[in-house]
Amino acid sequence: DKAVKCNMDSLRDSPKNKSEKKHHCISLKDTNKCVESSAYWPTKRGITIYADPDVPEGSALSQKPNEKPLRLAEKKEYDEKNSCVKLLQFLNPDPLRADGISDLQQLQKLKGLRPPVAVLRNKIEPCLTIDSSPLSADLKKALQRNKFPGPSHTESYSWPPIARGCDVVVISHCESNPLLYLLPVLTILQTGACYKSLPSRNGPLAVIVCPGWKKAQFIFELLGEYSMSSRPLHPVLLTIGLHKEEAKNTKLPRGCDVIVTTPYSLLRLLACQSLLFLRLCHLILDEVEVLFLEANEQMFAILDNFKKNIEVEERESAPHQIVAVGVHWNKHIEHLIKEFMNDPYIVITAMEEAALYGNVQQVVHLCLECEKTSTLLQALDFIPSQAQKTLIFTCSVAETEVVCKVVESNSIFCLKMHKEMIFNLQNVLEQWKKLSSGSQIILALTDDCVPLLAITDATCVIHFSFPASPKVFGGRLYCMSDHFHAEQGSPAEQGDKKAKSLLLLTEKDASHAVGILRYLERADAKVPAELYEFTAGVLEAKEDKKAGRLLCPYLKAFGFCKDKRICPDRHRINPETDMPRKLSSQALPSFGYIKIIPFYILNATNYFGRIIDKHMDLYATLNAEMNEYFKDSNKTTVEKVEKFGLYGLAEKTLFHRVQVLEVSQKEDAWALDDILVEFIDEGRTGLVTRDQLLYLPEHFHALPPQAVEFIVCRVKPADNEMEWNPKVTRYIHHKIVGKLHVAKVILALGNTVWIDPMVHITNLSNLKTSVIDYNVRAEILSMGMGIDNPEHIEQLKKLREDAKIPAFEESLSQTPPRVTGTRPAQDQDRSSKEQEGQGMPPTAEDATRLQSPQPEDTGAEGGAESKMSSENQKPGEYLLFKTWLSSNR
Repeated sequence: DKAVKCNMDSLRDSPKNKSEKKHHCISLKDTNKCVESSAYWPTKRGITIYADPDVPEGSALSQKPNEKPLRLAEKKEYDEKNSCVKLLQFLNPDPLRADGISDLQQLQKLKGLRPPVAVLRNKIEPCLTIDSSPLSADLKKALQRNKFPGPSHTESYSWPPIARGCDVVVISHCESNPLLYLLPVLTILQTGACYKSLPSRNGPLAVIVCPGWKKAQFIFELLGEYSMSSRPLHPVLLTIGLHKEEAKNTKLPRGCDVIVTTPYSLLRLLACQSLLFLRLCHLILDEVEVLFLEANEQMFAILDNFKKNIEVEERESAPHQIVAVGVHWNKHIEHLIKEFMNDPYIVITAMEEAALYGNVQQVVHLCLECEKTSTLLQALDFIPSQAQKTLIFTCSVAETEVVCKVVESNSIFCLKMHKEMIFNLQNVLEQWKKLSSGSQIILALTDDCVPLLAITDATCVIHFSFPASPKVFGGRLYCMSDHFHAEQGSPAEQGDKKAKSLLLLTEKDASHAVGILRYLERADAKVPAELYEFTAGVLEAKEDKKAGRLLCPYLKAFGFCKDKRICPDRHRINPETDMPRKLSSQALPSFGYIKIIPFYILNATNYFGRIIDKHMDLYATLNAEMNEYFKDSNKTTVEKVEKFGLYGLAEKTLFHRVQVLEVSQKEDAWALDDILVEFIDEGRTGLVTRDQLLYLPEHFHALPPQAVEFIVCRVKPADNEMEWNPKVTRYIHHKIVGKLHVAKVILALGNTVWIDPMVHITNLSNLKTSVIDYNVRAEILSMGMGIDNPEHIEQLKKLREDAKIPAFEESLSQTPPRVTGTRPAQDQDRSSKEQEGQGMPPTAEDATRLQSPQPEDTGAEGGAESKMSSENQKPGEYLLFKTWLSSNR
């Protein structure tokens, strides 16, 4: 009882003071800046009602003039029944049970309880086995060959309506399982008779739209595997760049019935070849909430086109189906259902998402842990206008007892249920069902009692204790499923009938604040300003704890992270760990021009390679010594391999230093183990066997690893992608790997150097001059898969300034003398004014001014031959760069 007595003085407050303090706001300003998230919790207490569960019956708190005689009679009846049951249990305590299994566990076992099935808009008879599923016989055989365990909970409800050609929306946590829709779609595609009314021309029957090329490629590979068990569908993976010519020249193979693509690629093809989609009957939206979030305009253009095509009179007998599969519910899915679907089947097996679908009102109260009981009492409606059934969820037996006493001390009838009261289950259910209009019933319970009670008609759920997981949270909300309204009527029409979820968020639950905020935003709920302020503090604290983690790869590559709130990596520069590392006696260059050779291409803009120093190439000396050493028959095979050990490795006529990363043990004792190694002077990794590793003398260990990470700035993938398309990566790999390039350093942190530009230069010895063959950034843009990213460098500079790392500038002594000459034009997307008056070699394209075709007007091989741009010429800057090249040849 002492646990709820946070401040006994508040009980002595006058009614006037109580009413004044009740309206105080909770302040979320920090008092102590520390890593602990509780430091960001509100410290100004504005709640004044602190209940004492031991207040005598004759006290002022228990005697309420508005307490109805009916409710008092029900409470008395409940107490009498409860006393009788306890007496019976005392007389017969069941002493023979010695297995340690509680009554609750025994009852759950007897009932064979399952989790809440699903929230469905239309009734569906689930298929529980492969044999009873609506899949084709060939697909069933293929699944059995692959030892498929049987339809999952979500699949059992999703397969039947999809296989019948109905419009379906599926929201579940199985977003990574495309078999949810792929198998029933393949089944319906086998029934050729339903497509006879379609025009006899080339074009797909089904299009699967994915949020990115990576997911599309995964679906395409899976489709290829399972379409072998059906008639030939000739599926095609479609990724189209920004160039109109590419969309115009795209040809589908004859008999192509399925296309897997992205919204941007599909819309480009629609714009140029709309007749290809006259036969389209099935539109599948994978990760539907992501599609609408990242390509909202494109998605509705695709849906409008599909709707227009299926309304043609000649297609009345052909199927027209939209299947939307996702993890989260949002308002765009609601619009999709209303405008583009015909009486769809809705299957939601994620109960927290079902609450969003059901328009449950979400409310969050911020309070201190010791003020939870006071906040609870303030949230309760003492005089409801309509019948109310309220559930208060707690985390333990003791907390349930405390909550029940607190509520009853305010003359509100309260039931309770936990594992020690399982004998009273039937009585509680009977009391729960007895409810007259204008009254309310409250039940305090623990989460383990939810399956036994099977309540679905609650009107309000109060989370007195924070739910242990999203599944537990969803289970609580499912108790109100009878009152889920979905899109039936406006909020005004629903009025007071709207179900309500009230969450008490305290400093103990600070780590969950970010997730709660995201959920409230998706629910379109009114989010307290204090929660935004508090969440910002929590994120700051989390970021402080990431000091030892790696810098976010997306922040490095593009200057931004898609969602810092859930990203596990660091988003700040740490002056201690991010200082440029040393390649020898000198650190990585933080400014100026360098010569580099990329050896390992991670993607279109991220490479590993070496910096070539003309005056002192220590690696060249080391490599020569290693070759000389191993040529003299000093190839001693390593007997025992140690993790992170340094060894030698022979590749044809070359010898490398490698570091062991992982050793995989094989079951066969005679087989050689596979060893994952990193080539520390090139940056690539590879699998080798133990007999390939050579003993490396200690004097070859002295030179630090020479592999450096290079990132080309100011370009990013098109179409809101966060990964480079393999087409671009392959093209850039063949273009640059193993070749000498010249680049300007923008920033150096740790082992990473940001460069802009990176160009390949050919020396014309006969003419005693040099020409720039290509600019890597311009080549990427010419592929049509990338777009300009001007904020990249600015964001990097901002990160450096925030970390208070001094900017390194080139001195005038490094500026080469001016010579006469001319300069071609290049890549006019940057302003030439940036370099005026700086007295240093020019940046990127301003330095070389090779005229590069604009991305929308050039092909993959374009970019080298172009006309000069007289209005953008700055001969002085070009000559500075040319002189520098001459001096470093």
